[in-house]
Amino acid sequence: MNSEDSVEAQAAEWVLRMSEGPLTAQERQAFEHWRQRDSRHQATFERISSVVAQLHSLRTQRAPARAALQMPGKRRIRSRHLLGIGVLLASLGVVQSLSGFRADDLFADLHTSPGEWQSQTLEDGSRITLFGNSAIDLQFEGGQRRIQLRRGQVLVDVAHDTSRPFVVSTAEGSFTALGTRFVVSRGEGQSELSMLQSTVAVRSADRSQALEVHGGGRAWVREDAVGRLPDIDPASLEQAWQRHQLVVEGMPLPQVLQALGRQRQGHLQFDASQLADLNVSAVLPLDDTDRALQLLAQALPIRVQQYTGWWTRIERTTTEK
Repeated sequence: MNSEDSVEAQAAEWVLRMSEGPLTAQERQAFEHWRQRDSRHQATFERISSVVAQLHSLRTQRAPARAALQMPGKRRIRSRHLLGIGVLLASLGVVQSLSGFRADDLFADLHTSPGEWQSQTLEDGSRITLFGNSAIDLQFEGGQRRIQLRRGQVLVDVAHDTSRPFVVSTAEGSFTALGTRFVVSRGEGQSELSMLQSTVAVRSADRSQALEVHGGGRAWVREDAVGRLPDIDPASLEQAWQRHQLVVEGMPLPQVLQALGRQRQGHLQFDASQLADLNVSAVLPLDDTDRALQLLAQALPIRVQQYTGWWTRIERTTTEK
């Protein structure tokens, strides 16, 4: 056990002890001595406490009746089980809600959870579909029709209205509909457009770069630049959206796992550098990511290890398939 592991283990024991009732005077003195001995101790204790509290809250929300019937004799075993998961997740830096809920969703006009798709008709007759784990704001006042994409992806089918342009905007740029049907997705520092029908004008956030994209075309936009991506088959993209599928051709496995991870509740852990040379060409179900991971494991030299419903690990195996 290295020094870091020792700190985690010591902090975990203190979290467990405090969950069982008040400390004795001697224990309080020992805890204070331990806490002050190393600057890492207090931070580690707070991190593990926070994650264990989230796990306990989530379990209580999902099964309040069962929690009320717990037998006292098994309380310490269950506490250690939660604590073990909490230590693991805390050490991995998993601090967001494990239920898929995000605090910033409270301020979004529309949002979806991982694995959830939602369609809605807007006041002007336009039709939108939110991809799983997405969020948007709507601005339909003052002669404008604007969607602000906070995260994720949105499919837009624009109703005709020459007096009010229809715009999808992100932090990286804007997409003004000159026609009807398209998809906008937002990633890390870059947003992308996939055209299904007609034309969209793409402009960078600083307004220095712009281009037009037609049916079957794709483009990327950053704050100060725009560019084209390889064309797509609009019919295949439509089908993928309707069936909630991820269609990839020669995509690096880490990127595929990132996409699947965004549609899962919990944490999907993998070493991107270990898997970077593995490419994927497949059609994967996004509303059944366990099945998607199984399909990847059947085709690639990887192992899927699911420790709980909240934590799954992907590792490379030594045997090529």
